[in-house]
Amino acid sequence: MTDESTTNCGPACEEALERLESFLDGELPEEDLGVIQQHLADCHPCTDRASFEEQLRSLVRHKCVDKAPPALFDRVRAHLGDAALG
Repeated sequence: MTDESTTNCGPACEEALERLESFLDGELPEEDLGVIQQHLADCHPCTDRASFEEQLRSLVRHKCVDKAPPALFDRVRAHLGDAALG
């Protein structure tokens, strides 16, 4: 998961970037959080990468969401109601 901005950083950066997705998803074990947080605090290229990833995720989460038409919601609700009765 390295790129040009992190190729000269070394093994600590490689490990941090390999675990970045899990870190951002809140899926790292508690004992590993401090290590990644400290690395990000100390390493400008990795901090930039983490910031970019967070911004990208936020953009996708807020802008790439299709809204279902109200009629679809009504049909789904009706179907679920029928399924609960049957």
